[in-house]
Amino acid sequence: MGASNDAFSAPLQQLMDEHVSLRADMDHFYEITEDIDFETGPAVVEMFAKLYERVSSFNEKLKLHSKREEEGLFLMMTRHLGENDRTIEVMEFEHEKAEQHLQDFLTEADKKGPSIDENDVQWITVYAVQAHATLTQHFAKEEKVLFPLAEKILSVEEKEELGRLFQAIG
Repeated sequence: MGASNDAFSAPLQQLMDEHVSLRADMDHFYEITEDIDFETGPAVVEMFAKLYERVSSFNEKLKLHSKREEEGLFLMMTRHLGENDRTIEVMEFEHEKAEQHLQDFLTEADKKGPSIDENDVQWITVYAVQAHATLTQHFAKEEKVLFPLAEKILSVEEKEELGRLFQAIG
């Protein structure tokens, strides 16, 4: 991991810790996508059911994490960075891109329902793989660039406010 974690204030450390948990969940569903890629026959559909459960659960956790970042950290940082800085815009775009991949996965799986077959599984699974790739890069960017920058530019009061906001969000 990038910066030394002990340098982070509580709210930024909370986001880092959430990344650790989210990354573990992502790695679990990614392992299933690899198994699906190497398997054939009815086992693929069974694996897909597990993948669907994992992605669905992950999606809910990610939404809460993203809400903390977008409604808290990103807003505060935008005030400091100014309107010409695109850092937060890029982060928000990556959130949208990852969320869209996850939503496409869930929507397409729901459309197929119980009639899903091996071919459907193969192409729908690609959305989960794309979400994994997008979020892996995104988390690394936040950990190496955004969080250290936030630690530097946000005041002690803003960090305390961020902590209170995170508690209110849940």
